[in-house]
Formats: sequence, C-alpha cells, structure tokens
Amino acid sequence: MTVLSRLFARKSAVAGAVLLLLVVAFCFLGPLFYGTDQSHTDLASARLGPVSAHLLGTDDLGYDVLGRLMVAGRTSLVIGVLAGLIATAIGAVWGAVAGYTGGWLDTVLMRIVDTGVAIPALFLLLVAATLVTPSVGVLALLIGAVSWLVPARLMRAETVSLRERDYIRAITVLGASRTRVVFRHIIPNAIGTVVVNATFQIADAILLVAYVSFLGLGVPAPDTDWGAMLSKGITYTFDGAWWLILPPGIAIVLVVCAINFLGDGLRDAFAVKGRR
Repeated sequence: MTVLSRLFARKSAVAGAVLLLLVVAFCFLGPLFYGTDQSHTDLASARLGPVSAHLLGTDDLGYDVLGRLMVAGRTSLVIGVLAGLIATAIGAVWGAVAGYTGGWLDTVLMRIVDTGVAIPALFLLLVAATLVTPSVGVLALLIGAVSWLVPARLMRAETVSLRERDYIRAITVLGASRTRVVFRHIIPNAIGTVVVNATFQIADAILLVAYVSFLGLGVPAPDTDWGAMLSKGITYTFDGAWWLILPPGIAIVLVVCAINFLGDGLRDAFAVKGRR
C-alpha cells in the first residue's frame, strides 16, 4: 500500500482532509457567492443580530460578520501555511546539518536551539510585533522565525539515525560532499518527518496568529483575521453579542482540529512505511 492509500484508510485523516477542504473553499470561494463590503464601515448597521440581510449579524463597525469570517479566514490560513512552511524548511536544514556533521558544529547548533526553546515564542512575537508594522508577510516571517526550533530537534534525531545507514556511508566513502549528502539524500529520505511536522507547524502557526491578533498586534484594519475578530467580539460579551465570538472561535477550533487529524494520519501512514 502507498502512503496515500494508508492515509485514506484512516477515517480521522479523511475527515480532517475533507473538513480542511471545506474551510479553504469557504474562505477563498465563499466571497464569490456571498459578496459583502469589507472595506467601508457602516455605523448605521453596527451590531445587528443575525437577520436575512446579514446571516451572522454585523460587528461594531457595521461589517457583515459572515463575509468578515471568510476574509479573516483567508488571512489566518495564508499566514499559517507560510509560517509553517518557513519553520519546517529552516528546521529541516538546521537539524540535518547538525545531525550529519556532528562534533563541535552539532553542539553549537543544538545549544542555540536549546536556548531558543527556553524563550516563549509568544513573548518573542509580541516584542517583534511592536518593532515592525504587522502585515501578512511580516507575521508569516516572524512566526516562522520563532517556530523552527522543534522541527530542528526532530530532524536532527532523524538525521543521526539516517547517517548510520549503509547507503549514506557508501556515498560518503565515494566522496560525496556534505552539502550533496544533506540535500540529496538525508532530507529526501526524512520526507515523512518533514511532511508530518509541517502539518503540525501550520496548526500551531494559525493559533499563534490568533494569539497575537487577540492581543491587538495583528494585521491592521480593514484587514483582519480570526484572532482579531475574537478580540473585538470579547468587548461585547456581556451585551449578548454571541455572533461576534462564536463564529471565529469555532472556525479556529475546526481548522486546527482538521490539520491535526490530517497530521496524525500522515504520521501513522509514514510510520508503517518506516517499519518496513
């Protein structure tokens, strides 16, 4: 059985993949069928409950909440995917170089990782977000730059195991350079670890985006993301404006669960392959 067939044999992974596709379609295709103005405020329609003209009501500036949920989801997903890929790429190369080279370079690289892990990522993000103007690209870079430490550890452990394999020893004896061994043989043969870790990094990045935006340091208005919607909705909790809180909260939970289900399925599928 191939990795894909083993993946689709797991119901939770299939459910996660389907749910994720639905969320992506909702965020990227939804605005084509449910057009709303997300650029200009309409204070005369502020904080309306769900009605036929606004299926999920409006927020304090008159933006349609359902339309805003789609726009915000697009921002959250783009930042999450970009940040997850950046973190995985940096971590994979860093861990592979450390694990394959060994010696003093391994010690130095992994002590840097240990030091970075000891500092909370959210703290680093908040400090960085106060120094630069947040945008989709900037937030993706910042989150990716503080999230590569765990992937580096995982990749280093995988590389230490791979470098003892006969084919790696043979390639080394034949004179292959370290760069060629790392990029042509170590990383491709650890693709299972890289792919599985990337899914979890994306889920973590989406949560970090929500945290930063919830604290008011996300993308500037009129752009928004699910964390920023939650932050604004909390203000009106005691006014009974549930439509400002539940939609973005449920969206974050659904997409993170979907990605984690898919990641668990990929891990199991690659684990079976690795045991053979």
